[in-house]
Amino acid sequence: MKPIGALFRSIAWSGFLIGLSWCPAWATSGADAETATFGDWTVRCVQRETLPSCDIVQSARQRDTGRIIMQTSIAYAPAQDRYAVQIILPLGFLIQPGVSIHVDEKTEIKDFPVTRCEAQGCFVEKVVETKTLAPFRSGKSGVISVVAPGGRSVSFPLSLNGFSKAMDEMTARNKKK
Repeated sequence: MKPIGALFRSIAWSGFLIGLSWCPAWATSGADAETATFGDWTVRCVQRETLPSCDIVQSARQRDTGRIIMQTSIAYAPAQDRYAVQIILPLGFLIQPGVSIHVDEKTEIKDFPVTRCEAQGCFVEKVVETKTLAPFRSGKSGVISVVAPGGRSVSFPLSLNGFSKAMDEMTARNKKK
């Protein structure tokens, strides 16, 4: 198995992840993006020459301002039969403890690395196999957790309502390309 860096390069996703900025959903709306909603997930497609056209996205918003504070995006690369997962979290958490994802308080996934932090937040990016996402398909809700300075846990909700249908639609569209 290739190291994560080599896999990202070999599937030419560095341009997808960085050039697209794996575009935050709020940056890829309008006439250039085709969208379809499945529960709490949106399939977002933009025509590209060599990169997967579609991803699925969900954003969490701050209650009082409506500002996006967390975004999860997943795209499928059929040639490699892998998914690229990207989570954008707000600045201000401890990177060393890492990010953990809980699904229905049963499954914990801890090996999602913070790859970089920029003005809009910290990016958690990883290429995964289908089996890694299996708990998301059968789950009802998830939580993405980080540790704030001082050791306090901070959690962001992740609804799994519509996840399976959105994944199936996005995967099918990317296989057609």
